Amino acid sequence: MRKLLAALVVLFPATSHAAEAVNFAKVQPDVLAGTHALSSAWADYDNDGDLDLLVAYGHGVLKLFQNTNGVFTDVARKAGLIPNPDAKAMELIELRSSAWGDYDGDGNLDLYIGTRFAGTGAPPPENRSYLFHNNGNGTFTEVAQKLGVDAPRASVRQASFIDLDGDGDLDLYMADRNGPNRMFRNDGGRFTDIAAQAGLDDKRFTVGTCWFDMDKDGDLDAFVANQDGGTDAFYKNDKGTFTDVAPQLGMNSPGRAKDEGGVGCSVADFDNDGNLDIYVATYGEDLLYRNNGNGTFTNVAHAQGIAGHGHMVGASWGDFDNDGLVDVFVGGYHDNEPDDRLYRNTGKGFVNVITPVMNGSDHGVQWADFDNDGDLDLDLTNDFSKSGAVHVLLKNNLGDAARKKSLEVMVRDAKGKFAPGAEVRLYDPAGRILGTRLVNTGDGYNSQSVTPVHFGLASDGPVTVEVTYITARGRVAQKQTVKPADYAGKVLTVTQHP
Repeated sequence: MRKLLAALVVLFPATSHAAEAVNFAKVQPDVLAGTHALSSAWADYDNDGDLDLLVAYGHGVLKLFQNTNGVFTDVARKAGLIPNPDAKAMELIELRSSAWGDYDGDGNLDLYIGTRFAGTGAPPPENRSYLFHNNGNGTFTEVAQKLGVDAPRASVRQASFIDLDGDGDLDLYMADRNGPNRMFRNDGGRFTDIAAQAGLDDKRFTVGTCWFDMDKDGDLDAFVANQDGGTDAFYKNDKGTFTDVAPQLGMNSPGRAKDEGGVGCSVADFDNDGNLDIYVATYGEDLLYRNNGNGTFTNVAHAQGIAGHGHMVGASWGDFDNDGLVDVFVGGYHDNEPDDRLYRNTGKGFVNVITPVMNGSDHGVQWADFDNDGDLDLDLTNDFSKSGAVHVLLKNNLGDAARKKSLEVMVRDAKGKFAPGAEVRLYDPAGRILGTRLVNTGDGYNSQSVTPVHFGLASDGPVTVEVTYITARGRVAQKQTVKPADYAGKVLTVTQHP
């Protein structure tokens, strides 16, 4: 009897409401269900107040689904998002990575796309990266070669717009599965590759990278997931010089077979202790590194029931049931069919609660509240499923009461740009921490979205919102107290104090 009660506590922890049913439904499949999708990224590219969806496909195709009151229309061609008009030349060019960032500070989000050559022999000139400058009128101009970030013949996977040096503009990091990784410093709108001098030119087969301030010393560090039997890396930032500390932290995963390795990583505070943890989807056993708060980490994947085993690719955290505990969706495949998991966080461990309609991703995974109703919806990409490789957007049909218990926070820097790597914490009136979120620096497999951070709330009482910016002066925090009910259907925007 005691064992039974203990099991029930794990499955149904004490929260302010019973565990919500998992209820997701497909959105506009006639419009959104393109084939061989690899990466997706959310952003309000047209500044109209709702989130639009970029999807990158194999065979050199981009689609930009403009969101108008929850209805999506593909406007990529009208917007000028054509990587190469020579369709024949692009047949074997896979668009593998996507990231949004306002690199020139004009108030409009620009778009980076990385590619991979899927043929044999030497990669052709068409295998390069693209940087689409947002003209602010619904159109884009391609400028990668002009600005020196075209990365010819690379296989660019995770890309991240981050302010590495704290100078107020966004730099661009590229993980290259074919060669050394690159770190492009933004020098007044032009870019210089400083990876070698900074110590970031990892030559292993890098697929995923997550940037955050792992040791709370005021600068961004990088966890790097490497494939093909390679060990992982954790680059500690010391005033712009990076050192791989993964071996001394026990986070490099030595002894992998050639067909094993890290793929995608995602960062969140799964145990609500104020410290950011890392989930790593792998070919092999997945990893959950709990942050001990002192610059060290402990792999608790087995203890939390989240290790799995297989070909997992993309992972992304999101509190889909708004119970105040962040959950994680992991996309992967087995025998060329999706093999996905939705791990619900019970507070005592994780339980896989995936439903058939959600088992649709073998690559990218991205959460976003596209309809501004207070719950997180889910975008899934699918490249090679034998039963039909179609892109899927799923609407979360959370119950009304649970949906209202949420708060979404958009973080801006002093210049009004989004601030990747900033941290958001919520506290209750007694000063107890309710949760921590990282402003997205890339996750879900080769993607970086620009969305508000989302908190589910166990109650609807007032909360204190603390935003910690990573700046040239180190960690700078600012606080304000709000009533979440005042922001139902809206977003709380926090802008850095000058």
